[in-house]
Amino acid sequence: MTDEKEYVLEPLKNWFQRQKAKWQLMEPKNDRYETGWDLEARRKNEDLLIEAKFINRSFLSSFTALVTAPLAKRPQHFMKKKYRGWSHGICWAIGTPYQLQNIYQILFDYFARNLIFWKHYGQDLKMKYIFFVKDNKIAKIRFNDMLEKASIYKRKAEDKPLKEKRKIAGELMESLKYA
Repeated sequence: MTDEKEYVLEPLKNWFQRQKAKWQLMEPKNDRYETGWDLEARRKNEDLLIEAKFINRSFLSSFTALVTAPLAKRPQHFMKKKYRGWSHGICWAIGTPYQLQNIYQILFDYFARNLIFWKHYGQDLKMKYIFFVKDNKIAKIRFNDMLEKASIYKRKAEDKPLKEKRKIAGELMESLKYA
């Protein structure tokens, strides 16, 4: 079992199964993740296509994979004739053994560099949520809310040292509830 499956996908599947809404879950049959999404979750009028990454080394390569995943023409397994359903939303699931405020800070830095691009990226690709996974607990934030926080971060963290940037990122994400 890969780290991604063990530390990100399994806790995320358990989280979906604990929800009041009955989610149908679909994942590739083997650990080498074929060409599809890492996890697909479906309920009435909502299909979530999830790309998952466990970040334990280079953030840049993992982030690149998250960003480019929605661009690939991956089929949605629940669809028989079409490539994606009308109610789909693309999600990122990020897990890490490191402190999450470090990951928040790096994400905010990337988003803050070009907020206009990320806004269009989110609209054009129908980005829905970012799931953060830490110690088998899940926190969910809407992609657009993350961009709003990145805008605030950009104003507050300009010309600050790394330690202060991480503190600001942690404060912005304090309201995130892990369950």
